[in-house]
Amino acid sequence: MKPVKFGVVSTAKIARDWVIPAMQSVSECEVVAISSRDPARASSVAKEFAIPRHYSSLSELLKDEEVEAVYIPTPNNAHVSEAIEALRAGRHVLCEKPLGLDAKEAERLLAVQQETGLQVSEAFMVRYHPRWLAARDIVRSGRLGRITQIHAAYSVMNGNPGDIRFKQELGGGALGDVGVYPITAARFLFEDEPIAATATFEKQSPDGVDIAVAGMLEFPGNRTLLFSGALLQAWSHFTIVIGSVGWMELPVSVWPSANQQTFIRIRGRDDLHDANVETIRFEPANQYEHEVRTFARAVRGELEQPWPLSNAVAGMRILDAIRQSASTGRKVEINTSV
Repeated sequence: MKPVKFGVVSTAKIARDWVIPAMQSVSECEVVAISSRDPARASSVAKEFAIPRHYSSLSELLKDEEVEAVYIPTPNNAHVSEAIEALRAGRHVLCEKPLGLDAKEAERLLAVQQETGLQVSEAFMVRYHPRWLAARDIVRSGRLGRITQIHAAYSVMNGNPGDIRFKQELGGGALGDVGVYPITAARFLFEDEPIAATATFEKQSPDGVDIAVAGMLEFPGNRTLLFSGALLQAWSHFTIVIGSVGWMELPVSVWPSANQQTFIRIRGRDDLHDANVETIRFEPANQYEHEVRTFARAVRGELEQPWPLSNAVAGMRILDAIRQSASTGRKVEINTSV
């Protein structure tokens, strides 16, 4: 297919380390422009990655008629306004997670997307990894029996106090940065939306961002997710799926190396001492390459967008409920219908 020509809206680390290299590694994408509020920074990164053109603002980038789609990895508080600006200019949008600050913002973006008919998707790269797809197939197969619980966590040690993840005004916090991944895992594997949330936050100061989140999401059919996320803990990310017949584990479930094998461990119901653990191995895979390739193919109409904007709006309603529960100390009902 003819490659989709992308403009990258920022020189953010995730763009430099992962997404630009992924786009430049697949035939479906071509990076033709990049923007930054710091013109020198835009010029430097453009030179580093041999990107033809660089601009000092999104508005300038959107005047580039060759740009068909934009990738937005800016701070969370800018996502929706920048996505709307891009849609109004006739560009498709791949936007980093979380989509915005709250559901109200996300709904505003959805209204514009529906007006324009352009592609907009939230960039959760994990949903494209072959191991995650295989895990969902295992759940669907019934091999684990009736799935009753998912336990998932993602914690990191972020030693930079000046990082945007610690800035309230930029939409920082553990929930939006790392806690979203266990929630995404449950929605992905249950293939359903939660109906209630109970959660708690840890904060360094009363008016500061959450540096840790933990809680439970209730799903229809008496199924639950127990989850946690943290910005100042030892690195840990795992997903465990428990059923009536067996259970499976995805170690390093969020951010595996693109150069190493990954695996799923499956245990039987009565295997108390790990006597018969089955290990399913997967060849190294770059989940960012799978993500951008899929988005580009959806832009070209070669496949249906697997993760439309409505899914992201539902996700923002879940985050709103978690925040409300953490602030009130009560269980909060969730309505994700879009």
